[in-house]
Amino acid sequence: MTTLLSKAKNILATDETILFYAACSLDIFIYRSVARPGLLILTNKRLFFYGPDVSKNPIFEEYSFAKISNLKEQKRLFNNQIIFMYDSEWKK
Repeated sequence: MTTLLSKAKNILATDETILFYAACSLDIFIYRSVARPGLLILTNKRLFFYGPDVSKNPIFEEYSFAKISNLKEQKRLFNNQIIFMYDSEWKK
């Protein structure tokens, strides 16, 4: 996770700082719905997910604060799940 965080720091703008990050999985659809491991990173400018792909190419999904309209935390049996409404679509 430290290596992944240091790689994510390389894509930050010069005036951007990380406020919080958490190891998680992002549900994405590539031919079917799959959960990809990585980091959810909150900065003073944006929210983004950064994770390694199967072929070692990083996954990068950026979310603008202006398009996030709702945020929920769902308790699950072994962990919690963060869900947010982004531009009329729920992201998990």
